[in-house]
Amino acid sequence: MIKETLIKKLEGEVEAIETNIKTFLSSPTQAIPNHIDYIGTIEKELEKLSSTKGKLVSLKNIKFKIDG
Repeated sequence: MIKETLIKKLEGEVEAIETNIKTFLSSPTQAIPNHIDYIGTIEKELEKLSSTKGKLVSLKNIKFKIDG
């Protein structure tokens, strides 16, 4: 139950980050007002995306052996 809940949480985070990146790329001056470093902002989102997707893959690959 905890594993499935965490998977859903991470999947939601991936979706939110991807939406941010798409918004930043399509209209950076509207998505990031009064901001000079558009590339840096998008790069930070990409780092978050990479990290979150890595966690998700790792979690999905964990197998449990239940004795009994």
